[in-house]
Amino acid sequence: MKKIPLILFGAFTLSALSTAAERPNILFISVDDLRPELGCYGNTAIQSPNIDRLADSGIVFEEAYCQVPVCGATRASLMTGLYPTENRFVTYYTTAQTDAAGIQDIPSWLKDFGYTTVSNGKIYHDRNDNSASWDDVFRSKDFKIYHNPENIALPDSEQPAYEGADVGDLDYAGGPVMQKTIEDLRRAKEAGTPFFIAAGFTKPHLPFNAPKKYWDLYDREALELADNPLPPKGAPKEAIHQWGELRSMYGGVPEQGAVSDDYARTLIHGYYACVSYTDAMVGELLDELDRLELRENTIVMLWGDHGWQLGEHSLWCKHALFKTSLNAPLIISAPGYEAGQRSTSLVEFVDIYPTLCELAGVKLPTHLQGKSLVPILEDTSTSIKDAVFSRYHSGDAVKMEGYHYAEWGNGAQMLYDHSRDPDENLNVANNPEYAEVIDRMSRRLKEHREEILSLEPAIRAAAGVVGDNSPPKWKSRTFQEKSASVGQALQIYVNWRASDADGDRLMYSMVSGPSWIKLANKEYGRFDGTPPADYLGENVVIVSVSDGFNPPVQARMELDVEPAP
Repeated sequence: MKKIPLILFGAFTLSALSTAAERPNILFISVDDLRPELGCYGNTAIQSPNIDRLADSGIVFEEAYCQVPVCGATRASLMTGLYPTENRFVTYYTTAQTDAAGIQDIPSWLKDFGYTTVSNGKIYHDRNDNSASWDDVFRSKDFKIYHNPENIALPDSEQPAYEGADVGDLDYAGGPVMQKTIEDLRRAKEAGTPFFIAAGFTKPHLPFNAPKKYWDLYDREALELADNPLPPKGAPKEAIHQWGELRSMYGGVPEQGAVSDDYARTLIHGYYACVSYTDAMVGELLDELDRLELRENTIVMLWGDHGWQLGEHSLWCKHALFKTSLNAPLIISAPGYEAGQRSTSLVEFVDIYPTLCELAGVKLPTHLQGKSLVPILEDTSTSIKDAVFSRYHSGDAVKMEGYHYAEWGNGAQMLYDHSRDPDENLNVANNPEYAEVIDRMSRRLKEHREEILSLEPAIRAAAGVVGDNSPPKWKSRTFQEKSASVGQALQIYVNWRASDADGDRLMYSMVSGPSWIKLANKEYGRFDGTPPADYLGENVVIVSVSDGFNPPVQARMELDVEPAP
């Protein structure tokens, strides 16, 4: 485990010394795939005593929404304070350093004001994303950790989606993050300088692997299944997905159709166990803050990067524009503000960056697109915005006026009236009684897109981009190519899928993909290859396009390999 030299907790200029020493510390806790499935959010079945006591010391935001319901994109958006667009913050493998090149993220900005910045665990999806923003980055193995011999022996795609081995806290992903963060808190206490320490816990991300003692907290048979396991009535097909994250990566999951009630209950049991495991790790951090007597001068913020479906709407995983995918926990406990508060004001994750700046007493960078939540901390009846926005691939969504509306590029729509249907079981987009509501919300989405587009010159200026040359654009950042057959040569051109408003010459490159396919021509984006039998099923190629002036723009090419005819 890498040790941070004590000098890092004091490495800023003497001119900033007196001001920085007065700034509050920040403990920034992220929890992967955490929906508002916590005691402090009203779930009496789950055991989350430590996050609940954090909530008791601060404010719970009941109506907090992520910008994108997938890991890489939502985290890049949150950390840079920028809304997603059609070509920015799109996929799970999004990186801020590519999609928002030159923009100072939260740790980079705070470093300028004397903070020591430490990233432990999963903060960005890619551990190397904006790595220069941090004084130290720690990321131990945090995906598919198995301990039961029968699971270890299985091929990767056949390993189960859950495990409850009888091991200690340090043996799964959360323990090392907790341990390293405690070490950093102790060093920071000794140094006496302000810190921004981020602790990113991956559970309850799949697979639902947690020590047995957390599984034992629950009576499996008492766990309730989703009471709305079917797609909402009238929901467009664009709103529903096949939860490939679960189906394609784990054994025991049917290739199509629903899982059995027994399997669904096991998944819910595993999700709950993982939440309780991470809750225990959060408790260790809070206890250490108290022991070190740092709590009175430390802002503690906890957030889940997006929601998650546990069988609702026929879905598992995230990747949707339903409230179950977009609504996520946000809890802030800050010195000087009243404890035990709750807010139903609409807030979104682009608001986190400006909130931290105001709480820390530092000026705000010019590129930010969210609003500070401090007025709500001062008065929970305050509303700082009347709408929040999310998007996923070609779909855009807005929550306002008690309605949740989404529309897709092909004209598909869905509207849910939360005053009558809080669980989103009836799409009323085709109900003429809601025609004016749909028109109003669709116009609001259009205004939002136009506003964000109008801000691009300022963002480019903040990033230090000289001139007005625009980056190339893909027609879609995720696209399906024609199928390939085992043993038969395939040739694909992707150059028609990208364009450049400035007429710059475009060059293509293959970032990653299966070994059987190669980029044969960079200028035309031509891919050649012959798939072997062991690549049956979905194959994914990450391809990028560059105009020679702007950072390359990536896209995801999906193609199915079928058996030989």
